[in-house]
Amino acid sequence: MELKFSKKFKITQSKSSNKQNNVVLLKSDLKHNVKKVLKSSPEYSPGSPWNYLVAFMLFFGLFAILLWQLSALQITNGEEMLAKSENNQVRVESIPAYRGVMFDRNGTKLVENVASVGLYIMIDKYIEDGEVNNTLLEEISNTLGGILGTHWKNISDDKKTEYASILERVITIHGESPYFTDILIASDLSNEEVIQIKASSEKLLGIYIDDGSKRSYPYKNILSALLGYTGDVTAEDLEYIDYLNSTDVVGRTGLEREYDEQLAGEDGKMAWEVDALGKKISEEGLTLSEPVSGKNLYLTLDMDMQKKLYQALQSGTKNSKATGGAGIIEDVNSGEIISMVTYPSYDNNLFIGGISIKDYTKLLNDKTNPLMDRAIAAQVPAGSTFKTMVATAALDAGAITKYTQYTSYAGYKFSNGALFQEYHNHSYGTLNVVGALTVSSNIYFCELIRHWDMNSLVPYLDKFGIGRVTGIDIPGEMAGRVPSPANKMLLANSTSPWLEPVWYPEGDSCNSVIGQGIGLVTPIQMSNWVAAIANEGTLYKPHIAKYFEDENKNRVDIPIEILQNNIAKAEAFNIAKEGMWSAVNGNGASISSLANLGVVVAAKTGTAEFGTVDSKGNYEHTHAWVTGFFPYDKPKYSFSIFLEDGGESLNAVRIMREMITWMVKEGKI
Repeated sequence: MELKFSKKFKITQSKSSNKQNNVVLLKSDLKHNVKKVLKSSPEYSPGSPWNYLVAFMLFFGLFAILLWQLSALQITNGEEMLAKSENNQVRVESIPAYRGVMFDRNGTKLVENVASVGLYIMIDKYIEDGEVNNTLLEEISNTLGGILGTHWKNISDDKKTEYASILERVITIHGESPYFTDILIASDLSNEEVIQIKASSEKLLGIYIDDGSKRSYPYKNILSALLGYTGDVTAEDLEYIDYLNSTDVVGRTGLEREYDEQLAGEDGKMAWEVDALGKKISEEGLTLSEPVSGKNLYLTLDMDMQKKLYQALQSGTKNSKATGGAGIIEDVNSGEIISMVTYPSYDNNLFIGGISIKDYTKLLNDKTNPLMDRAIAAQVPAGSTFKTMVATAALDAGAITKYTQYTSYAGYKFSNGALFQEYHNHSYGTLNVVGALTVSSNIYFCELIRHWDMNSLVPYLDKFGIGRVTGIDIPGEMAGRVPSPANKMLLANSTSPWLEPVWYPEGDSCNSVIGQGIGLVTPIQMSNWVAAIANEGTLYKPHIAKYFEDENKNRVDIPIEILQNNIAKAEAFNIAKEGMWSAVNGNGASISSLANLGVVVAAKTGTAEFGTVDSKGNYEHTHAWVTGFFPYDKPKYSFSIFLEDGGESLNAVRIMREMITWMVKEGKI
């Protein structure tokens, strides 16, 4: 009877220290071989005492062999491996994990991994008696610098040199992990660079080239602010991010950064026997651990809607001669972002492998600021869109009812004689709150706050999310600012000393409730508060990630989060919504161009003034806003369109009209 012994071992290496290998015999193999031998015996019969004795003897024999082999590994082979390790004859390299890709809600691939060539350096070739050989490294750096000049001049997103000095990186990373660590020092090499490096291999001790992959972003500018980009890992990354290896890439901005750990996966480990120069002796290495692929990420975005909104915003920005703009469409019942664009934008493929100084300087010096994600980071006055929150709050607090009336007339003055007027100095006569929202009356809301109190309004603004980030899963969001007496005092005593440290109950309060003054909002805050009005009181945390899926198709959903419940009573929301409906569909509607589009829309415009004032008392520059929701009877989507220095709000309305018309035609509603 022949005994067969399985030599399948699992060798694992600590990712953080690389100090030791644990050798483990898989128990399942031992059990399998015992059963196989027993069944092959002619005397085998289940339940026979003789068979139990045979089984015991076989098991004892196999166990003795196991002990002997473990001893050989630990003593004989261990000494041999240690000797090889000390003579730099055994190396452990990372097997890069497949980085997860991203898809839209319908399965359209938004990110790809494509073949790329990377350049690596073996740190231990430059270590003598525990110290880095600076002279040798400088020689290597100079040799590579002649080949990879553009790579060493590339800079990262944080404006620090990413490849400027091999010496600096080796010293820093060796201090963090001085155990046979390789470093990725250049990625995405060109064919010409690969040829030159191979031709200079005798001068490049411990330098090797290996195949890998890089990110590719097919939709470029349309998605760059959302997806972001990756970069080669730095010493600082290794110090603060415990799941990284020195040969990894890491998410730098956008979703690549927000969900980097889930996308990255886990690198595997491979042991190689190498010669004194670090070249592999054998073609086959020993797999110590298999890589675990990163998870794929499915987004809430509809890519068709994303492309259309970007195109509409792009043309609208150019037609209005605006500096830039942003557009958002959000699911009012979940906080899912269906489309979110910023314009102008940039091609995130430029950053793969490191962006050149020329390209980065061009982006930095562009006065339209393409690196800024205006959807989450543009902080500007809201203009008359702010009135939607003020109306809801005043109705809920009992400061007004649906039937409370104030009169709009030319020549309206504060008690000190200062003039306060309607936009373009209109006069609308006697109005209730629905009528005031319909025509966007400044004087009505000024009278409202004069009879109420700014400090009573502020808690409602907080509930709607003003002055704090929404928490959307894109890095770089700004908080805006609540127009409160406390914040004016803070500004006057710090960054804005030209402000008087006094809150004027008429001037400051009236400017604030019509979306002027010191209050600042972002487009994402606006679409989110309007979503809360549409769903009558729930402020969701907006999000772009929908769920993760691993290589076995196991799905993990991103939970829906609620930021605020019960902001106001349903009656208050219903009246405010009626006013927004009337602004589009009622008599004297100020946004009638959004009517009769195949879906009933409720909306509010805003024209936020800034800059210098002309001789007629008008500001020379204005931001253009429109926000709202649809369908009116059963709200599904909220939206906000922002044009920076975009003139009249009608310019923003035209963009949304084009978008809604397209959505109706394409069956997206």
